[in-house]
Amino acid sequence: MKQALPLIFSVFLLLNISSCKKNNIKNLNSIGYGSSFGMCAGYCATNLLINDFKLTFSKSKNGQAPDTKTCTKTISEEEVNAIKNLLNSNQIVNLPEVIGCPDCADGGAEYVSINADGKQYKITYEYGKAPKELEAAVAKLRVLKDSFKECN
Repeated sequence: MKQALPLIFSVFLLLNISSCKKNNIKNLNSIGYGSSFGMCAGYCATNLLINDFKLTFSKSKNGQAPDTKTCTKTISEEEVNAIKNLLNSNQIVNLPEVIGCPDCADGGAEYVSINADGKQYKITYEYGKAPKELEAAVAKLRVLKDSFKECN
């Protein structure tokens, strides 16, 4: 038994170390991205949802009459996979839910949300200051959001 213990310990250690590699998201349900500004006129909040190869963009005004506008487009599996590959679930889990002071002094706020592998994550940060773990994914999400400029 004493001889088997080092072997068992080595196998256990090897399995744990190999599981520390990049943890890709397997079962992606949705990705959300958006921004908001508390003190502004016009459409102050935007949201983009990627779900089932469909993009849903919405924008709304602040106040009691949000006057929400919504537009949809399709997205290719390749585009979804490109974004998914930039999202490392190990890094996302370790990020705090709020980074910095989003929308303080009307600087705006941005967020990325992921519903995957049976879990929901949402990271909110100061507008234009994505954490390094999300920068590449946010760059792609911004391009998709900007493709809805004609959404009226």
